[in-house]
Amino acid sequence: MIKVMLVDDEAIEREGIAAILKRNRKEAEIVAEAKNGKEAVEQAIHHQPDIIFMDIKMPEFDGLVAIEKILDTLPDTKCIMVSAFDTFQYAKRAMHFGIKEYLLKPSKVSEVLEAYDRMVSELSEKQALHKRLDQASSIVEIEFISTLMMDYIHEVSAEDWVKWIDIEKTKGFAAVFFFQSSSVKPNRLEKTEWYRSLKRALSTLSYQVLVGPLTGYHVPVLVKNEREQMEQFARDSIRVLQQALHDSQVYVGVGRLFEDVQDFSRSYEEALYALEQVQVHKGAKYQVFHQSSLEMNKEHSPLEEEKALLEAIKQGDIQQGIYLFDKYMQSVQKHANYQVEVMKKYLENFFIVLSRVIKDIGLEQERTISFGHLETATQMKETARAHLQNMMQQIDNWRSVGVRGLLIRARQFIESHYHRPITLEEVADEVGLSSYYLSKLFKEHFQVTFVEYVTQTRLNKAKELLVDEQLSLKEIALTIGYKDPNYFSRVFKKETMLSPSEYRKKYT
Repeated sequence: MIKVMLVDDEAIEREGIAAILKRNRKEAEIVAEAKNGKEAVEQAIHHQPDIIFMDIKMPEFDGLVAIEKILDTLPDTKCIMVSAFDTFQYAKRAMHFGIKEYLLKPSKVSEVLEAYDRMVSELSEKQALHKRLDQASSIVEIEFISTLMMDYIHEVSAEDWVKWIDIEKTKGFAAVFFFQSSSVKPNRLEKTEWYRSLKRALSTLSYQVLVGPLTGYHVPVLVKNEREQMEQFARDSIRVLQQALHDSQVYVGVGRLFEDVQDFSRSYEEALYALEQVQVHKGAKYQVFHQSSLEMNKEHSPLEEEKALLEAIKQGDIQQGIYLFDKYMQSVQKHANYQVEVMKKYLENFFIVLSRVIKDIGLEQERTISFGHLETATQMKETARAHLQNMMQQIDNWRSVGVRGLLIRARQFIESHYHRPITLEEVADEVGLSSYYLSKLFKEHFQVTFVEYVTQTRLNKAKELLVDEQLSLKEIALTIGYKDPNYFSRVFKKETMLSPSEYRKKYT
């Protein structure tokens, strides 16, 4: 429904527009009427209409003053000015507030409906834009949280992140939500509902949060908070979220407060540890990490071994990977006090993180691994080791054969499209890699960044074209993708130590 408010000091005028809309536009709902400017402001703030038909000349204060006050609070509201006076001065003031619709009394039915339809169209476009922006912001949040979790090196700078999300001088803590279904293998639909329920629940609370991706059964969350309200957050979120879930349970682990957003990964690891403790202590729904827990388990913490192991797996280094896996398992066993259920949680968390790492380098996993049916530490260790060996063999093969093919495709794409602006993200999409990993591969294999490679490709083509004296420098610049010939000359001289003219003179 489209909420409409009618403002006019003459009741017959309000009744006339209401009758036109009711007869011809079924979705129009008259939510409020007002007979003067003061009343119009009060009613608008209370009812929040989508469209207002506003008379200009009224008691208390006129319609333009009312509109100014309303738009201060409700900037997205659309206004149609109505007046018996056809004066440029009124229209000019109305335009100052972004108002494009101006009806003269008495208005024809067609004029009222056309003005209404144009406003509805603008509302629809704006709502669609807001939806796209919300989706984009959600993707940015997920990517940002993932970057902090995995300590990614990104082409996106800190300044770029600040443009999208308010993270400057952020203090807060990490929380990790874990969902447990009554079904043996929950489908994608159920998991999607978990995620949506979590976002809805957190939006009703008074905390500022950034929500990461649902990976497996876990969702990481960054909670912006300057006070130590970790336990209160855990209680509030569990209470609201559990009410929205059917046939599922939710648990949460919370890390300690961090003073800088770059320390999120430390709080995230603590939240994971706290979540493991929830699984150990049956009946608990949440756990907050405490310093005493850290001191007691610091010497056995497997986090450093885990990072080294992940790096070896990414490189496809089977020998080093198996060695580091054994070290990692020793650390896990000590940290879990040899409790099988806790070890299972460690390994499940590890493989969730690993699945994202593998996906980011462009390799899809064939299947997930489950430890639920295993009963001993030895069974878990051997199952995990065999799975890792197989994965590392695939990665090694992929790096030696698959990567070469992908880089060839990336180079071919650049060589076919260098004449127009191309981005790392565009090429990454073309070859099926993450932009982060493609950037890393360029550096590893070509010893230059992606941008430097594109520049080299353009300048090599420029050298060929400069030998042809029929082409002007401006034509050459445009042909290789530079709109500004002066900028092209500067780039060319920086790379070759010669200006384009000097190069042409020397090599023609």
